[in-house]
Amino acid sequence: MVSEGDGGLRRSDQLVVFDCDGVLVDSERLNVGIWTSAMRDLGLTFGPQDAIHHFLGRAYADNRHTAAALTGREVPPEWESHWRAEFRRSHDRLEAIPGIAEALDDIVDAGHPVCVASGSIGPAIVRKLEVTGLDRFFGGRYYSAEEVERGKPAPDVFLHAAADLGFAPSRCVVVEDSDPGVAAARAAGMPVVGYRSDLTPAGGLADADVVIDDMRALPAALASLG
Repeated sequence: MVSEGDGGLRRSDQLVVFDCDGVLVDSERLNVGIWTSAMRDLGLTFGPQDAIHHFLGRAYADNRHTAAALTGREVPPEWESHWRAEFRRSHDRLEAIPGIAEALDDIVDAGHPVCVASGSIGPAIVRKLEVTGLDRFFGGRYYSAEEVERGKPAPDVFLHAAADLGFAPSRCVVVEDSDPGVAAARAAGMPVVGYRSDLTPAGGLADADVVIDDMRALPAALASLG
């Protein structure tokens, strides 16, 4: 967990667990471009749809192994250093997902405690939410895949967040934008709202309980699962 304490959470409420990339911040389209260039730098014929299929919605540590598997060799340290820097620089250009701030205002006003559980590394989560101004909603309640043994689609980071904040999985709802994230929520025993964007593959999010394509619809979607 990035911060200490539970931020005064009211234990009787339903915990809303947000993924970060593609749900709170519009980083996935930047990530697609960077992963495409990074894999081409390793000599692969690689396009945006390949980046979406292999990398989006997964933990950074798993993505490193995926890159090695796709090339058939360990990735050079200097390659990883260069492209990690590119990801960090991209954070300065981030914007919030349209409608998410309004949705969070309504969700918090309705008494729902909220947290972030992401495949991003901890410092990246902090930076992304600070740049977009969304940090004010979460009180430092950020959980990273670095803190658990397995990244999504394993349920570990969602279960870790729920346990740390004192909620049974049945009292949590996850908001996700990727099939690995939806699978992780399902494995955790948590209902899930899928957010569909123009990056969502055809047929994606089929296993979500509810699918929305406008974040302003999120409060009503959560109410339907309550």
